[in-house]
Amino acid sequence: MEMDPADPRPAYQRVADDLRQAIATGTYQPGDQLPTLAELTARYSIAVMTARDAIRQLVTEGLVVSRQGKGAYVLRQPSADPSITLSELLDLLNQVSRSVDDLTDRMTVVEHKLAHHQSPIGALQQPTGD
Repeated sequence: MEMDPADPRPAYQRVADDLRQAIATGTYQPGDQLPTLAELTARYSIAVMTARDAIRQLVTEGLVVSRQGKGAYVLRQPSADPSITLSELLDLLNQVSRSVDDLTDRMTVVEHKLAHHQSPIGALQQPTGD
């Protein structure tokens, strides 16, 4: 499988996503062994460490168990109904980004107004009548 060079995600994440999808669609069932690190490096044209990181990601998610010298095995399929989808997460991130931009713009206006309305300290002092 060719890795898309335009994809900004780290290679291990793209491999983990591909394996996760294969597990979700039933290509790999619970109890099945995933491809070995050597097979993953050949299939995706990646380094062994990248393949190891992809498997580690799936282990962290609880989808796979890995045994040194034995390989990685599917424990379960990913949830069919995650609490939030990637699309929803991206929408929320965009909303937060717009809100931060709006707040930044408002702060700039307030700071600008304050700078023009503040009098220098010297102008506030009264002459002493000498």
